[in-house]
Amino acid sequence: MSTLALLEVTPSVNTSSDARLLTLPTPPVDTTILDGHNTPRVDVSNLSFQANPAFKPDKAHLWQSPESHDGWIHAHNAVRFEIGEMKRVVEALTIAPITLKRWHVDAVQAWWTGHEKHVHEHHTNEDDLFNPTIRTRVVYPEKLEADHVELVAAMNAIAEHVRALQPGDTLESLRALWMDYESVMLPHLHEEEQVGLPLVRAYFTPAEIDKVVATILKRSDPVSLGAFVHVMGHKKEVKLFMKENGIPGFVWHIPGSGFKALRTLYRVRMQSHIDSLLAGEVVESRTKHAAKENAAKAAKVLSTNADVIEQGALSPCKRVNVMSAAHLRSS
Repeated sequence: MSTLALLEVTPSVNTSSDARLLTLPTPPVDTTILDGHNTPRVDVSNLSFQANPAFKPDKAHLWQSPESHDGWIHAHNAVRFEIGEMKRVVEALTIAPITLKRWHVDAVQAWWTGHEKHVHEHHTNEDDLFNPTIRTRVVYPEKLEADHVELVAAMNAIAEHVRALQPGDTLESLRALWMDYESVMLPHLHEEEQVGLPLVRAYFTPAEIDKVVATILKRSDPVSLGAFVHVMGHKKEVKLFMKENGIPGFVWHIPGSGFKALRTLYRVRMQSHIDSLLAGEVVESRTKHAAKENAAKAAKVLSTNADVIEQGALSPCKRVNVMSAAHLRSS
């Protein structure tokens, strides 16, 4: 690691005879590289990021799947997806302001409860498990964790507003809060993908990270896991992820806790609320067929909102906000 020579002087003695030259670590990461969507990809060969000389940044070649298929990216895609989905709702229901009925309020509040739990769980996993592991080998930028404080503040403002919603209100105020939340969250995720992900793959083997991921999965909420699966897209994308990560095919079929069951749970508990708010009536989005029917209903209700209609017709993995700009999926 590079060093900075500093002159330490003992006050009780003559500086000309007792001055001691010390070498202290240079602040290793220039935080100016963390610039939201403008953040450049980190140079993992820069040894200022090396926290322990025993561990070199020489492990990237051990990762067989591209970064765009990494579980960290998929987890971020799920968060981006949900931000984009509620953004569709607040925009659609405020262009021609709709006065909320009881079922609208219930749907917004239920969806927010799920999203809030999902994001807080994601950050807790990073703060308590993932980031401490990274720091055993990497000088990890403090900003990537400090950003969570600003994000929590934005989420708390939304939570307070959503809890206070009543029939007769509109979503105008929520729209403004949501735009602020998006403006903080999306750049933060991009920074992690440009800096955190390459460093992890350089300093850790897949097997080492798998151990951390296994711990995270054991404590994860089933609905949050369902978001992870749902946003991958079609069954073939999920199967590819399973194959790349050594997950047996039968895990797709396990009743109640397999990938298919988790995806269905997410559709019922979360996506149904979004689709209901857009369709103008209470619907359920348990199946792909139902999702298409709900998108058609929304298209009729929102006939003047071409963007919302267009997004509703796309696979979850292809909707606005979802895919990482730094790690576009190759297949």
